[in-house]
Amino acid sequence: MSTPHLVMLILALYTGAMLALSRSARKRIKSVQDTIAAPGQSTIFLLVGSAVGMHIGSGFVVGGAEYGARYGVGGAWYGIGCGISYLAVGLLISRFAYRNQFISLSDYFAKRYQGKSTRLIYSVATMLSCIAMLAGQLLAGRAIFLAVGIPEDWGVVLTAVVSLCYATASGLWGTMAASAIQSAVIFAGMLLALAVMLHGYGVLELAKSLPAAYFDPIPFDSEFFVDMVVPTATVSLVSQGIYQNISAAKTEKVAVWGYLISGLLLLPVALIPPLLGMFGRVLFPAAAPTEIFMKLLLTRLPAAVAAIILAAIICAVVGACNGAYITVAANVVHDIYLGMLDPEADSRDCRRVMLAVDIAVCVIGIFLALRMRDIIQLLALGYSLLTAGCLVPFVGGLLWKRGTARGALVSAFVGMSASAANSLGMISLPYPSISAVLLSALLYMLVSLAEGRKPRPGGCGSNELESV
Repeated sequence: MSTPHLVMLILALYTGAMLALSRSARKRIKSVQDTIAAPGQSTIFLLVGSAVGMHIGSGFVVGGAEYGARYGVGGAWYGIGCGISYLAVGLLISRFAYRNQFISLSDYFAKRYQGKSTRLIYSVATMLSCIAMLAGQLLAGRAIFLAVGIPEDWGVVLTAVVSLCYATASGLWGTMAASAIQSAVIFAGMLLALAVMLHGYGVLELAKSLPAAYFDPIPFDSEFFVDMVVPTATVSLVSQGIYQNISAAKTEKVAVWGYLISGLLLLPVALIPPLLGMFGRVLFPAAAPTEIFMKLLLTRLPAAVAAIILAAIICAVVGACNGAYITVAANVVHDIYLGMLDPEADSRDCRRVMLAVDIAVCVIGIFLALRMRDIIQLLALGYSLLTAGCLVPFVGGLLWKRGTARGALVSAFVGMSASAANSLGMISLPYPSISAVLLSALLYMLVSLAEGRKPRPGGCGSNELESV
């Protein structure tokens, strides 16, 4: 049996196992709240596995190998940013979110700024960000399915639809459990693939075969480097999926150490995908960077091993897409529908709203993925939108008592607008990921000071919020 056919067979078996897991997960779902939060159900293994799984299927592995083929060891910086972001969560956010029982950061905004309108800051920013990140995951799915003979457009649609079905069936706990399993398989597979390459060729042979620029630790210009690393390293502080996972932790200790361990795992492993991409560049000099990782697995590893790794990566991509759907559902149902429109809505109505929103997100994500090419840049766009819109109102609200709701709203709108306009080519900002946040911070301070109000309760030091 050829490797592509073996991949499809193992993928079918793997998918069957994930569907069985989703049936088990459904037993834990007794309400919409269980679907989007799974409160108190996550062990440290589950939290670490799901946290790693949020990155490892797409930008971290597939995008990291692509950047390794293009730039060399510097392709690890996206993965390094992912690791830094989780260390920041464990050190700065986990206790705060767990003690205050936040399912969404909009819960914090509603308490800190005391108004429903501020919930929209986070909800809108997160939805826009998740759509961009979903499209990035679909690009990874396209690259993988193309390698096994499925037309790329069908790969995008298949990834989007399968992940939508799984997300609506399994909820947050099922998504976390699947991500934990897939992360373990992918970690083992990457280590095996690297061992095979090192045994067969070695680092010295790699150094002789590639230009010296491939070993430059920062081969990018400063603006490209900053706009790739800074949003990636900071986005987890305001990421909806992070708050959902923290709320699912069994204990505060699990919430803290789950993310610290995840960050410590990702930092060294971030170098493996670029190294594989570099070996692939030597072995397949004529291949496109997007194809090299798949060629390496399909031609240089035992067929069964390659099939298991690719099936796990495909399922991890699907799992990351699941997370995007559940994140948007949490924002729309928890923050807007229940939080602002109809607090007494029953579970049936909530599920209908959730399904309608997820279908809309699926369609928009497919549209974007069919028109974009660079996985990491698309993911970085999603991160930039979220940090530009939410980082300043969040950090400013914690550190500055005089920050006001109007200042938060204006700063979020300006930050997101500047980031989106730059991405669409309407304006040109220097170091846009930093410029948009600085512009947001300036407006936050100016508008808050212009209102001249006394400090509102709920700021840093308030009895309503546990401290960071």
